[in-house]
Amino acid sequence: MNTVRFGLGIALATLTALAHAHGDEAHPMKKHTFDPSKVQERAFGREGDPKKVGRIIKVDMSDAFRFSPSDVVIKRGETVKFVVSNSGKQLHEMVLGTPQELREHAELMRKFPGMEHADANMAHVKPGAKGEIVWQFNKSGEYQFACLIPGHFEAGGAMVFTAIPALAANRLPPVEVFKNPSCGCCGAWVDHLKAAGFDVKATMVDDTSVARKKYGLPDKFASCHTAVVAGYVVEGHVPAADVKKLLAMKPQAVGIAVPGMPNGSPGMEMGSRKDPYQVLLVDKQGRERVFSSYN
Repeated sequence: MNTVRFGLGIALATLTALAHAHGDEAHPMKKHTFDPSKVQERAFGREGDPKKVGRIIKVDMSDAFRFSPSDVVIKRGETVKFVVSNSGKQLHEMVLGTPQELREHAELMRKFPGMEHADANMAHVKPGAKGEIVWQFNKSGEYQFACLIPGHFEAGGAMVFTAIPALAANRLPPVEVFKNPSCGCCGAWVDHLKAAGFDVKATMVDDTSVARKKYGLPDKFASCHTAVVAGYVVEGHVPAADVKKLLAMKPQAVGIAVPGMPNGSPGMEMGSRKDPYQVLLVDKQGRERVFSSYN
């Protein structure tokens, strides 16, 4: 079954003054209405008919610089309505596109910060309000959301726009997770992977260090569970989007890791508590570099 996969990119910042130039109560954006005669094919699908919505996905934007959820699987041909809530205290927006289109659009917004834009693939949402995007995903691919408000886009950093090939659900390799049977956050991470389309087998062990040693990951990267997928080690509460990024890039490495158990990482949700953390790529000599950053 063909699927559309995309990450909900994060590009939010506390730059309220810049947000006013983009649209707020004093400069309201034009509301988009559906007109079937004006629907255009885009590289990432087309505007959907609100009467043909087959699925509703709720998305939250906040001043913690996150879109939640951060990873969604859509069946090709499906028409989805995104109900977008802004739980922050400043204007945020969600714009759907390919990484290249988002970069080009962001550059235009930098040059013309007062430019109004109100298309079917975007929702501008004031603090405490909600917006909607209705989209038909008639093409398979890796798509992303971002906030293109001048300054917000740049603040998202490298964690936002990583273009990787689409992985159909029937092409995702199985994941085996070694975890302690009493660890609840490990089970929550397993559920996170399953929701992202992975087939996950949980193997109960008393000591996860045995699996780390077997697959060559030094203990300094340790967390509460160890997973193996396509020959790579995935240690700790790594976002599913980064697992897919690893599989697409196929680096010469042992795998990726989130050492410790940072609050706000997948499986470690603690309400509004969110710790900054990094996903580290570990090479075969045990050296690490930053693979993704989450602030």
